[in-house]
Amino acid sequence: MRNFLTFAGLLLLSPAGFAQGQGGLTTVAVAEVTARGNADADMASEVNDALTDQLVGDGRFRVVERQQIAKVMKEQMLAQSGVMSDEVQIKVAQLVGARWIVLGTVGTKGRSYVISLRALDSTSAQVAFAETLKVGSDEQIEAGAKQLARRLGDKLLGPAPASASQAAASSEVLGDFDAAQVKDGAQAAARSLALRFPKLTGRILNALPNGTASCSFDSGEPFKGEFFEISGRDDVTEQEARKGWFLLGSWSRSGCSGRIKREAGGNIEDGDTLTSTPLKISVEAVQPGPGTQPELATLLASELRAALDGMPQFQLANDPQLTATGRVSGPRGRRSIDLQVIDKSGNVLQKVSVPASF
Repeated sequence: MRNFLTFAGLLLLSPAGFAQGQGGLTTVAVAEVTARGNADADMASEVNDALTDQLVGDGRFRVVERQQIAKVMKEQMLAQSGVMSDEVQIKVAQLVGARWIVLGTVGTKGRSYVISLRALDSTSAQVAFAETLKVGSDEQIEAGAKQLARRLGDKLLGPAPASASQAAASSEVLGDFDAAQVKDGAQAAARSLALRFPKLTGRILNALPNGTASCSFDSGEPFKGEFFEISGRDDVTEQEARKGWFLLGSWSRSGCSGRIKREAGGNIEDGDTLTSTPLKISVEAVQPGPGTQPELATLLASELRAALDGMPQFQLANDPQLTATGRVSGPRGRRSIDLQVIDKSGNVLQKVSVPASF
């Protein structure tokens, strides 16, 4: 009953006297951050710690941490109520002597993480600050939370002396891209490469006893080292069957040749069909060009690998026939993905340039 009366009395008490803390610092309370979607408790704790560190480092705030808030809530039997409306949060701020209480969430949107902060003014019961920031990976959550905390401090008390330079530094660390859009860009680049390496069909012209054969292709430009499946009518079953494999050794518009490997019992004949197999490919680290952060290039390379592996023409491999390499550059919204594909000899087989919106 005594705790209830204490809390009820605070509901009627003017909070004007709570604004100043020790040494003339303005008191702010940081409530426990809530995890939503696929974000977990560790991410929420990381946001809490980053907010607290940044506000303490600002030098203009006395910060009441969530442990102190939890203690007061327990004493006032609020923790068991299950109700934490804005009104209750404001009264919690009053209980701990804070001018503002900061509420936060961390959640997911596609492959991005979304951090949201609100600050409630205990003297006016108004929302003093509300902003949301999207970051591209879980490694950027701490930097994103600190960036929001800087904006919070600037909003509540005006720009700090080093605010402009800190914000610029934060942008360099944090990156300015949307992870979901990076995935879209990688898929567009993979589709562009797939168009340049279509499924090819041809035929054996002259299979020789020494394991070589001449060939021709209906269309397209195969490359040296490309593998093909050989199929044709089986002499025994009279059904279409795989007879062996063909490794292209040379190709020109006037003709081609390569080596054959017969399946057990396979009888490769002139006129048998050649069908290209999935190309073994690897993706080297994509380099960041002007206007692009290393984190973006790293994410793009990862998404490009996943996109290529989902294409029927390609198969990710540690012993690749082909290697894709390139860079991403340009300011946000006007970036370009430039890739080239090379063979084992270092010859450039294809180049693609794809505009990107991220």
